[in-house]
Amino acid sequence: MKILFVCQQYIHAARWIGQLKDSGNDIYVFDCLDAPIHEDLKWTNYTTNWSKRKLPYLKGEDWLKKHFPKLFYLIEPFLKLTAADKLVELIKVLKPDLVHSLEMQSQTYHLLKAKKIGDFKWAYSSWGSDLYFYQNQKNHQHQIKKVLSNLDYLFTDNSRDINSAIKLGFKGQSMGVFPGGGGYDLKKLQPLIKPFADRKLILIKGYHHWAGRALPVLNALKSIKDSLKGYKIYVYAAHPVVVERICQINKETNLKIDYSQRQNEFSHSELLSKFGQAKIAVGNSVSDGIPNTLLEAIIMGAFPIQSNPGDVSKDYIKDGINGFLIQNPEDENEIASKILCALNDENLIKKAQLENKNLAQKLEYLYIQKEVLKAYKTIQSQL
Repeated sequence: MKILFVCQQYIHAARWIGQLKDSGNDIYVFDCLDAPIHEDLKWTNYTTNWSKRKLPYLKGEDWLKKHFPKLFYLIEPFLKLTAADKLVELIKVLKPDLVHSLEMQSQTYHLLKAKKIGDFKWAYSSWGSDLYFYQNQKNHQHQIKKVLSNLDYLFTDNSRDINSAIKLGFKGQSMGVFPGGGGYDLKKLQPLIKPFADRKLILIKGYHHWAGRALPVLNALKSIKDSLKGYKIYVYAAHPVVVERICQINKETNLKIDYSQRQNEFSHSELLSKFGQAKIAVGNSVSDGIPNTLLEAIIMGAFPIQSNPGDVSKDYIKDGINGFLIQNPEDENEIASKILCALNDENLIKKAQLENKNLAQKLEYLYIQKEVLKAYKTIQSQL
């Protein structure tokens, strides 16, 4: 089967597509943002350096795009070769058996023009806030509904988004719920998993923007600083506002929070190693799908304390059994209470580790890959 993946150059996309390597399928990759191909996707047939200007850059283009996006997208094809036009051209040449777009806003919308011109089988993987957040945004509602009504197949990383897609007009076939980046090689990761007694690290996801809410977590930690003696605190992928708050807290207290910045992140294997050292891992947002970092906390033995937008995290976390669910991501007191409870109840954490060790088997690479390949085989049988 010839499959054209339309996706950003993220590690999650590379890991998902990597499951199809040596599967007998011909894999093609196109990025609507025209970023350099991800190192782990160089084995595929990829198209890069495709974007070209038709006219020199005009002063005010960015302003127009920001303030009047509908008008900008009407005139954009006269200014440059657009992703939508390139996809029309590419699909005509390749004649793929399946076009599979990963992520809605930056990648999937552009396929609507190609779908209008030519017929092809279309699969889409919902990522993060694709549906949960953007379905309520006026600038996105129409396009989301148009995409979903044209889709043949849907992959999701959670059960919530299947229901959302159906409510928004999806009438195709759901291919199942899978981790967005595929599974994990548990045997390979085993040496990175530290014994319970050696875990003195509190790990925090550092996103704070339209969805992420790291600041309430930092404020919660500050409020219980006297109970954190003997623990190290590490914030990964911290946005600038989070770095600023960390520096402020470090000046005002003796917490000495360490961090890595969003624009200068360390490797995926280094992050997994951090999870393998952590006693608890906190991820907090007002909108998301199933964060890969939640799954990584589970497989690496860190006790997850995770926000629960739209009840999405209930797919993996039984509150008070194998983790804690944050019901209000803005509530510093709730977050502080849950962190304290986890740190002070070693019996809870040990039981959670056993529960999550069993859960991790369902996240094992070969197990997930087998189910994913089965889904593609089902699609192939319907062509």
